[in-house]
Amino acid sequence: MAIHEPHDPHGGAPLCDECYDWEGAVVWNWWAPELWRRTVMALRRAIAAKLDVPEESLGESASLQYAKVAEFQTRGLVHFHALFRLDGPSGPGSPSPLDEAELAETFRRVINGVEYFAPAIDAEDTSRLIQWGTQIDIRPVRGAKGVDYQTDSLHAEQVAGYLAKYATKDVAELDHGQLRGPHLRQLEQTCKELATRGMAAGEDSPYLLLFKRNRTLGFRGHFSTKSRRYSITLGALRRARHRFQLLRADLERRGKPLDPTGLEERLLADEESSTLIVGAWAFQGSGWTRSGDRALALAAAARSREYAQWRAEQTRDAITQRKDRR
Repeated sequence: MAIHEPHDPHGGAPLCDECYDWEGAVVWNWWAPELWRRTVMALRRAIAAKLDVPEESLGESASLQYAKVAEFQTRGLVHFHALFRLDGPSGPGSPSPLDEAELAETFRRVINGVEYFAPAIDAEDTSRLIQWGTQIDIRPVRGAKGVDYQTDSLHAEQVAGYLAKYATKDVAELDHGQLRGPHLRQLEQTCKELATRGMAAGEDSPYLLLFKRNRTLGFRGHFSTKSRRYSITLGALRRARHRFQLLRADLERRGKPLDPTGLEERLLADEESSTLIVGAWAFQGSGWTRSGDRALALAAAARSREYAQWRAEQTRDAITQRKDRR
């Protein structure tokens, strides 16, 4: 048995290249964000049922918030690490209507039942069942420090470091085209082949934009996301930074020091400064103003379609030849 070093490019590679489902791996990365979306919806439905309230009235009893990071495993497949918080009806800080045991049991039941049938790439392909695997680790988070990492509970500082670690893990392997390892390059090539087949399948194919995600091996989601009420919004932070820059420039211009008293409240105030409108746009019409421009655009579109069809035929021929050689 061979033992690979941590940075060995062969780490994570399948034991049998010809037996491995390369297409299934790309399809998983492509549809993982959709599976996550359905999981969050199912969790909210399950919590509403647990509290015996209608789903549309859940906000009157509880609020489920989360922060999530996506991690690329060495084998090139993405999975998620998430921190969930169940607030009471008054928002952050209000007591949760469910204790940690009830919430963990609800999570396990929902996660094991969520599934999604990924559409086929083209007429020669079949749909695939997408669902979470068996490696599901659910732990409560408590405020006390000094909890051992291997126990069933974590404290807030551990979770922050945990999420930061997996948000940056293996980024070097996927950044700026530095795909380390032959299996990662094969996944990228499979992305290109599936993208070509998706384009040839027609304009309604859900894989039309797959070619834009070659470097992320088909993953089209964000590597770090959160629900709106989990913490302060990014928009509020941008407004606070903008206000601080204006305040500092004004104080420097007047030669006065910065008074930190109440600074945070002023920077994060909800009031928006008034906007001066100096112009307005009005819709005048759509289309080409000159017939020559229209003819050039139509000719370019026709050449693009012909090229896409030619690429699709070349890819199908290459796949057929590869299958024949096997």
